[in-house]
Amino acid sequence: MPSRAFLIAIAASITLSCSVVASFLEPSPTALLQKASANLKAAKTTHIEGTGTFAIKDGMNLSFDFKMSGDAEVPDKARLNMQMALLGQSLSVDTITIGGRTFVKGLQGTTWTEGSATDPTQSGMLDPLGQTDLSTVVSVTEIDRPEVEGKKTRHLKYAVDVQKLVDKMQSAPGAASLKPSNVIGTGEVWVRTDDTQIVRQLVKLSFEIAGDLGLSAGGAPAPSGKGTFEMSFDLHFSQIGKPITPAITAPPTR
Repeated sequence: MPSRAFLIAIAASITLSCSVVASFLEPSPTALLQKASANLKAAKTTHIEGTGTFAIKDGMNLSFDFKMSGDAEVPDKARLNMQMALLGQSLSVDTITIGGRTFVKGLQGTTWTEGSATDPTQSGMLDPLGQTDLSTVVSVTEIDRPEVEGKKTRHLKYAVDVQKLVDKMQSAPGAASLKPSNVIGTGEVWVRTDDTQIVRQLVKLSFEIAGDLGLSAGGAPAPSGKGTFEMSFDLHFSQIGKPITPAITAPPTR
């Protein structure tokens, strides 16, 4: 008859072996992130709830926080409503982004206008879905494994490949002349383990653009001759893969 200590040792060995096998079978942080990105693209649609911040430094500073809610269709369509307080005014701004073109209603009246591709405050560069493109990420590592809304997740962090991000910015319609510098991009994602879908994402991005942005006090240009943009998004994804009604289409503009 084997001793109790012997049986305990055998059980512990089996448990340890299973844990080692499981660690070999589960994807690495980089593989998990790419799989989750592919799954979101395959699902095609998602509902987005989130918050964000945006700041411009150009001689004088302008910054604001906002809340957003809406729907997105991968890879390049989004329809969002943003609630924000800007220069003492509460604003409700609607945006539609399609293929790098962004349409805005609420900043300059009640009609739709198309943003300039070289203006980061109105172009697709501020499209939160566009900033969640994971094809430019590097240095993926795992932070922890928390539960999100009762589901187990793997929490990852990453950096952004600067040159790939710049190339993406300049590929937007009409933005070829855009010359961002000192670009820094980082992010975090929470990937649900049961279906490898992204349920939350943090994105932080900053860069500089040469020239006067028109915000300097008294009309004087910024001392550095550059404007600095800083933005961040905290996005929560739900209703992944469900139809979007009505469909996201370009609005009539004036």
